[in-house]
Amino acid sequence: MSRLISILSTEHGRLRREERDIDKRDLQKALKYGTREKNFKGRWKIEYDGVIFIVNESMTYEVTAFPSPLALASVDVDEMIEHNRTRHLLLLKPELCTSHTILVVDNSGSMTTHDINLHRDRQVAAYSVTALEFVAEQLFKQTATNSDIVTLIEFDKIAREVITKEPITWELYNRLLSRRDRRGFVARQGESLNDILHGNSNYLPALEAADKALNYINHDRCALSLLFLSDGAPTDAQTLNLTPMAANNEMAEKINGMAQNFKEKLNIQMIAFGSSYQDFSVLENLVDAALSANSGTKAEFTYCDKVADKIGSAVSNLVSSTTETRTQLLQSDRNKTRTKRSVEMESDLNTKWNYYKIVDHNFYDRRCNSFRYHAGLPPGAVLGGEISHSNENRKPPPFLVMNRHPCGKGAERLAFRCHLSRSQYGEHFVFNEMVAKETNLVERPDDNVKFHEDFCKSQDLAGYLAGEFNMRTAALPWYHKDKTPNIFFLPCSILILDDPQWLGRGVLVEKKLNTEKYGWRKYNDNAGGVNGKYYHAPLDLEREFAKIRLTEQNSMGNIIEEGSEDSSDNEDSSDNEDQSDDESIISTSESTSNSSDDLDPTYYIQAFTHFTYLFTNKQVMVCDLQGVFNTDMVPPVFELTDPAIHYKSKRDNKKVFGRTDLGREGMDLFFKTHKCNQVCKVMQLTRKNNDWKKKWRNYVR
Repeated sequence: MSRLISILSTEHGRLRREERDIDKRDLQKALKYGTREKNFKGRWKIEYDGVIFIVNESMTYEVTAFPSPLALASVDVDEMIEHNRTRHLLLLKPELCTSHTILVVDNSGSMTTHDINLHRDRQVAAYSVTALEFVAEQLFKQTATNSDIVTLIEFDKIAREVITKEPITWELYNRLLSRRDRRGFVARQGESLNDILHGNSNYLPALEAADKALNYINHDRCALSLLFLSDGAPTDAQTLNLTPMAANNEMAEKINGMAQNFKEKLNIQMIAFGSSYQDFSVLENLVDAALSANSGTKAEFTYCDKVADKIGSAVSNLVSSTTETRTQLLQSDRNKTRTKRSVEMESDLNTKWNYYKIVDHNFYDRRCNSFRYHAGLPPGAVLGGEISHSNENRKPPPFLVMNRHPCGKGAERLAFRCHLSRSQYGEHFVFNEMVAKETNLVERPDDNVKFHEDFCKSQDLAGYLAGEFNMRTAALPWYHKDKTPNIFFLPCSILILDDPQWLGRGVLVEKKLNTEKYGWRKYNDNAGGVNGKYYHAPLDLEREFAKIRLTEQNSMGNIIEEGSEDSSDNEDSSDNEDQSDDESIISTSESTSNSSDDLDPTYYIQAFTHFTYLFTNKQVMVCDLQGVFNTDMVPPVFELTDPAIHYKSKRDNKKVFGRTDLGREGMDLFFKTHKCNQVCKVMQLTRKNNDWKKKWRNYVR
């Protein structure tokens, strides 16, 4: 035994231990307590406490040492079935995919080189780190669900798709780890030389395979990512009998075309690892080629040297970019051009006013569903009390004064501080300060009045539903007329301005909220976000398969007649789709209380969105609720603006209420994250309102 403890390490073994943070005492313990098996050329393989040592036949010196391979995750039969069912569902309905990542991993002979610390070789490092950082980390943090899928492409001389559209689960984690090269030392020893002789590291076939895989799922709400890992320069020029420049140009054209095709949906991460003397300029040039498309594609090159941790950081960066893109795609409509105006925001140093003569003032009349001339003041100028003499109200001021620079910027609109003025010169401002809103999109100025009209209609409908909700809160057991919050949407109107540089310029004006005192808050959004956070909920497999069965039954039985009306005069055939929206969700609610002392005021906001859906017989949902909670008013009031409305159309009409109207998909996104609270429970939001059938048509002519 003393002979084993005093074993002499070779210089190679000592270096490996230092690189891999393996102490000599680990070797001594391994010789004493580890498991042994015969290895190549009579050597011994000894494994102990997650470390593998290779020693000579007589166990007198160490040859090398490296950590044991990552163990597979424990996946039972039920999890395997769930994984396969999810994959089957996503193949049937690729529109349910929220992200698709293509992993492209160099599998050429040079990947068997033993120079990556903490791993046996480069190939093992690539798969181990990807499995850990891309799959396991996302599952632990719940940033990925079964609607996010992965395709794996390996390449050497040719490219092979070895994992196809698999959902991110622990089964995928195991399948990635199973791709690690398990060949013995002799079988792998000559691979690097084989690369040099036969050109076995071709990028172009890998890029073409990746492009094909990305095109398989190319809908507007699926984030796309390309992770390309390689340890050296490509050999395409040798294989294709081209000059290196010609081969590189072909690759650059390919990835530039991908960037132009997939635009802002695509994220690219090029990872180079290995010896510093290797030429990685082609990978850098591919990133430049993708960025040169100016299409919104994000691309990054990362050189990781021979450090596995740097590979992990690069993978994590791609995960972050993909998550951000996925959320943005859910919150916006990519079919519209999103070219933003270049603006400088307002500050204390650049407060400058522009004066415009008011040509027309239009106000939405719900009774006739049209815009009419309004001779009075904009409602935003008088809400909250007047700040000038009462006789000023006899004749509206003829000028609008707008700050030259916006004070706020949203996805679609810019907000400017503004005042009414009696004079075209000097700060003769009257009435309350307002906010003037106009489009933030370069391509929309010509139809900006129609742009504002859509917002006015949505805000008016939201205000009507808020009134219905407020009346029903009086039935709550803890209701107090001075304490129970009300929900209020700011009334707005459209001013047409005389601007020589912008003919027909219109702005939507409304009250300026006191964000300095109460703070601005987004309580929910149109894509399932709650209180500024987006929760990426997994697919409900049972519900989705039920939808497929229902669609097949309807198709076979011709149940839904062609040309049926959008209104709810006909029974909503989608009720079976929404079982989880009502009773099943309410069953998860918190216990009912007769006291509002500890009740979070935002419960009313979330219950309001749920209320609008059920009050309108599942036709309409008001969300994207944002504004301030004015606690100085009695009762306190949520003053809200810029809502989004989802409309469920039987004809599957899109964007009935503008770009933020996601229809049935938006409603599903809300219920994926909504948890009913005491307000939902006590208001019994499972009941339908039959009167709405008579009123609904007034709002969607």
